Amino acid sequence: AVVSTQSTGDDVNITGQPKDGVYIKGMFLEGAGWDKKNCCLVEANAMQLVCEMPTIHFKPAEIKKKAGRGIYSCPCYYYPNRAGTAERASYVVSVDVKCGSATADHWIKRGTALLLSLDS
Repeated sequence: AVVSTQSTGDDVNITGQPKDGVYIKGMFLEGAGWDKKNCCLVEANAMQLVCEMPTIHFKPAEIKKKAGRGIYSCPCYYYPNRAGTAERASYVVSVDVKCGSATADHWIKRGTALLLSLDS
């Protein structure tokens, strides 16, 4: 990974531009819920397909070898159609998020991913 990510928790904490990197707002989480208090993945509520993510701070970082224990490298896609098309790819980047009480394998099997748009 060439970026480090950190959930801001609440937009109230954002008072200006970050010193390094960029804030990204308006992402959606599919296949899981988000615990704002602990900033980690949780099981989604019944009948909840996607949930809105808090603003995420992307900042430059040294390349690291592998995500640590308790971290899920969540794929991020432009569109819900993850396969994309011949004209446009859908995959953007992997974002490291805390797994919560489950393992990374649990979220992989759930197909948990971040989406930049809910439009096909």
